[in-house]
Amino acid sequence: MGKNTFIKQCRIEAGLTQEQLAEKMEVSITAVQNWESGRTNIEIKKYLKLAEIFNVSVERLIKERLIEEDKKSVDRWPDFLFDEDINRVINTLHLNLAQQELLGILHIYGADYLNKKEMELNTLSEDLKRVPYRYIEKVGSIRFLDQVEGLYNVIRYVKTDFLLKILRQNPEAEFNVKKMSRDQICEFIDDGCKPGSFMEDLSWDYPDQWEGFDSLHFNISMKKAKIILPILKKGPIHLADEKEGSRKTRRDVPPEVLEMCDFKKELWDEGYYSKTNQDFDVCILNGIEKVTKYYPIQKKRKENQWYLGINDLGKKWLEWYKNTK
Repeated sequence: MGKNTFIKQCRIEAGLTQEQLAEKMEVSITAVQNWESGRTNIEIKKYLKLAEIFNVSVERLIKERLIEEDKKSVDRWPDFLFDEDINRVINTLHLNLAQQELLGILHIYGADYLNKKEMELNTLSEDLKRVPYRYIEKVGSIRFLDQVEGLYNVIRYVKTDFLLKILRQNPEAEFNVKKMSRDQICEFIDDGCKPGSFMEDLSWDYPDQWEGFDSLHFNISMKKAKIILPILKKGPIHLADEKEGSRKTRRDVPPEVLEMCDFKKELWDEGYYSKTNQDFDVCILNGIEKVTKYYPIQKKRKENQWYLGINDLGKKWLEWYKNTK
């Protein structure tokens, strides 16, 4: 809607000037102007009073607000990296302001489930008893249950610490994984998502029995991709040599590659790691298999030389990272 926001439309239909609305809401006229221009968002606690003044439901106000925000925001999610099932779950990972308010209340009152590595519905039910009744009375029991369901659907996948960190960076914005910044998305993929539970992991071996269980397995390290892919774009790396039936990682591996695996170059040069095992290509490849190719080349009857290069998906990743902020 641009500057003609739903709030402005409601104010005009109610026959109010900006000054009159500001007086009824007990805010400055500048605050009303900022709401209507979209420069600032309305605090969740003010929606009830606005709904009463405009004679519309709170749900309608929030829905229109979300529509306006969605038009302005950019979808940054790298869906090309993942399958349809993962992207389907990602599409559901968003919260409205009311759900975020409930998250804050549960956090303040020390809800146990927020610290769980895996989501348990029975634990959530117990934690809901901690919510002050006056809050439930204010929003209404049915609306409250809707808030709980929406929050549950996000918390089952997103780590609480990560979620709170994102919300604190911009308290007035709705949480949406697809609309986060590039760096926030990378952090979420690497460390912001809860691992699948044991029962969900069984779905890999028994898909018929566990159909319907969702779990996010990204199978990529964005941290490693950020380091290795720009190097591989310049050309493949001679990573290992095959000798006597086994591959041995070369001692002249680029320092950046060692650092992304938390190896110290000084210790590598001194041969510290090779005292126990010289085959580190598995460690190096872990997390970047999706965006690289690891292939052998045989030269003059000698045993294979193994090279690490970038594949088409890796090139697409570089374009996404370069063009996304």
